[in-house]
Amino acid sequence: MHLAKLIEMQKDLDGRIRKEKGLEGEELVPNTFVALQVELAEFANEGRWFKHWKEDRAPRTSGKCSNCQGKGEGFFSGNRYTGNIEVCVACDGTGINEKENPLLEEFVDGVHFFLSIAIQNGWDDALYIYEEQLDPGDFDGDLTAWYLELTYFLNKSYFENSNEEENQKWKKYYGFPAKQYWFRIAWVMFLNIGINGFGFSPEQIEQAYLAKNKVNHDRQTNGY
Repeated sequence: MHLAKLIEMQKDLDGRIRKEKGLEGEELVPNTFVALQVELAEFANEGRWFKHWKEDRAPRTSGKCSNCQGKGEGFFSGNRYTGNIEVCVACDGTGINEKENPLLEEFVDGVHFFLSIAIQNGWDDALYIYEEQLDPGDFDGDLTAWYLELTYFLNKSYFENSNEEENQKWKKYYGFPAKQYWFRIAWVMFLNIGINGFGFSPEQIEQAYLAKNKVNHDRQTNGY
């Protein structure tokens, strides 16, 4: 995953949004934290692992066929209604659109806002992590525990209120001031959930990010 490239793309998008929405000079970090929390919840909703009350807890890694609305069949008689229910030829009767991956799409929405927070706070260097921090052997598979810790550390990165002296100690022992350190931990946990929890490859994440970044630019062009 070419992180430097993604950071620059996010800077371009954020800058465009600020300019076109008249937000230049405004403090947007609080809103961006809220946006990230929302996207994390939407990602969890597509992951479905926590829904102990449901029989179907499989992650949503494919979308509904738009031709048959996920039913796999329908009335496909052209201009003249025949009343005959036929198998959908677009999805071959499965009702599934294999080209869509709602889980991955929500994950990269989270990536967008992680990058945006880092950029706004000048925390870009916290995004660069060591390969061993994504060691699958260190991931125990408890998605609920990892998710709750992720949100806990993310909140700490917002609410932590260390003074300059304390931050110097943090930098000495952990390499980053307190807020930035907790943000880095949240980022590491987020990547572990996606890569080790759901099997996304860094290449998949990057390609999905590029696709969504284009969508976001198109939305700005169309007055989103």
